[in-house]
Amino acid sequence: MANTTFSGPVRSLHGFEMATKNSTTGVVTTRMSSGMPDLTGLVLADTATAANIAIADGVIAVVNYTGAAACACALPAATSGAIAVYVQSKDTAGGTATLTFNAAGTDVWATSSLIESRAANEVTFDTSTAGETALVFTPANAATNCFTTGSKIAFMCFEDGTWHIASEMTGAAAAVTGAFAFGA
Repeated sequence: MANTTFSGPVRSLHGFEMATKNSTTGVVTTRMSSGMPDLTGLVLADTATAANIAIADGVIAVVNYTGAAACACALPAATSGAIAVYVQSKDTAGGTATLTFNAAGTDVWATSSLIESRAANEVTFDTSTAGETALVFTPANAATNCFTTGSKIAFMCFEDGTWHIASEMTGAAAAVTGAFAFGA
């Protein structure tokens, strides 16, 4: 296919796919392009942490979770075009209680989604498997968590029932603790 140049914005109702072809085997791999989205037009909500909170479609929820008490965050239904963004407003050094993001109903994470995590004081990644519906952050009771003040997780839906994620961790060089894991 030839190269194409556009003079206006390129739009897609179902996201953008990136395809790569292995030069040895010829196998083509396709994946969604799901980097951190543009936040233009989303509504900002200062959301106090609690045992149960919800993020609505089209909302940037700035949450003051600290790790002192568990927090379950319910996502909206994964309908094509939905987007919800979680922003961490405080340091997560206040305890080891979990922060859990729960997909609604039968919604799932896109299989093979990756999220940055920490294990043995090194960067690692957790990978989602088919049918997983929860994403759990377990902080360390220390000022070294990878997920801390200013960190973001964007939840984007390109096809009904499936969430794609993009994340920005803002931990400093000493951010060597705290673990994310996908689950059912």
